[in-house]
Amino acid sequence: MKKTILLLACMSTLYAQPKVEKILDAYMQAWAEHNITKIDTFYDQNVTWYDLGTDTTIRGKTKMSKAITDTFMGYVPDMYWAKSGDVFISDNTITYEWVYGGTFNGKWGDKIVKNKKFSIKGISTTTINKEGKITSQKDYYDVYGFMAQLGLL
Repeated sequence: MKKTILLLACMSTLYAQPKVEKILDAYMQAWAEHNITKIDTFYDQNVTWYDLGTDTTIRGKTKMSKAITDTFMGYVPDMYWAKSGDVFISDNTITYEWVYGGTFNGKWGDKIVKNKKFSIKGISTTTINKEGKITSQKDYYDVYGFMAQLGLL
């Protein structure tokens, strides 16, 4: 009996892993489509987002959805975000390498930046609940490289 329960627990984890990555891929596709409404559907009501660039944590779907899309799409209408390296899955959490880039037009701090192309690398950790909604996202990326490419250093 104990062996059967252990086997079922292991199989449950193995089946959950592809589902987590499939949800992440669909989420990233919504970003590729620049579809803010669709992006918003991936978040749990109590989602949290940590952004290394601003050392800020945002809580709640409404606040997070606006903050994350404003941050990564607002001044970069041609933005792209794609997995670029290793992917690690543990239960319902996925950690993955990515590249984000495009042409920045807007304000960074008190500086106006116009038509600056950039591409940076980063790593994110995303946790997805049983309902398939993102409950936590933590983004770590090369802020120095980003600022250098924008001509701010």
